[in-house]
Amino acid sequence: MNVEVNTSIRENYGAHAWDGVGSCPQRWKNKGGEDWVILNAPSIEDATHFVSSYIVGGDDNYFEEDVVGAKEVPVTHRTWIEECSNKMDLNSRVEWADRYSRFPTNKLMAV
Repeated sequence: MNVEVNTSIRENYGAHAWDGVGSCPQRWKNKGGEDWVILNAPSIEDATHFVSSYIVGGDDNYFEEDVVGAKEVPVTHRTWIEECSNKMDLNSRVEWADRYSRFPTNKLMAV
């Protein structure tokens, strides 16, 4: 099955002026997200786990990214950005069999 997995990115504006002492100020702002298509995934759950474990960036006081949705899609499916640009974004598509060669270490930032 092909699965579209959507992430949400947030930035903590309070952390920019933080001196590292005490608790970090919390002023989170939504900054968009990424849409990934995992091709030939065994299940929605497996595709979601892969994206959350190997693609999304690590969370810290300044930045966080989380999976917010996933659904099965047909092979002809286009993500929102692909529909807007009217072209396929091959960087957002990951073949299940090649996922670890493309993202060999845990917690890489999205390309």
